[in-house]
Amino acid sequence: MRQSIIKIIDAILIAAGAVATLLLISLVAVVSYNVIARYLFDASSIGIEELGWHFYAAMFLLAIPYAVHSDSHVRIDLIHEGRSAEYKRKVEILGTVLFLFPFALVTLYFGWEFAFQSLSYGVIPESVADFFQQLATTGIGEKSQDPGGLNNRFIIKGVIPLSAFLLFLAGISKILKLTGAARGAS
Repeated sequence: MRQSIIKIIDAILIAAGAVATLLLISLVAVVSYNVIARYLFDASSIGIEELGWHFYAAMFLLAIPYAVHSDSHVRIDLIHEGRSAEYKRKVEILGTVLFLFPFALVTLYFGWEFAFQSLSYGVIPESVADFFQQLATTGIGEKSQDPGGLNNRFIIKGVIPLSAFLLFLAGISKILKLTGAARGAS
């Protein structure tokens, strides 16, 4: 059962890492397009510039849980240096429980409120068909204050609680792996 849960969570986190990678590639394409359009053709788009910022934010937010999953995040190795594997395991568990979980839960709570508030601005669609029609045309909820900017700000703001949820899942996977290793069930 433990291994099944770990596999499911890890698959979700690997998918988030893959999406972050695609966002990075898209970000490079968008920024390149914007620079070429601005300097070669004297044409610029605020919407394209904002899209680059949105790609960057989403990439960063989705890469954080993946970094925790792949153990490629920054940590203070001074605490680990010269210590036993058992000591390192206990520090990882303690750090996850005392720091990662509370941070993820607080970010999830306030991020959800932030995204929902953004969605609640403006006219709310009355049906699913209206939702997609409004999403593609006038936008739903908060819009860019700049002329030519992007609509539907709730989408990018919704990545914040999504990232926090994925970070929480990464912590669960880490705890399950570390406690399983202590029992010899890794």
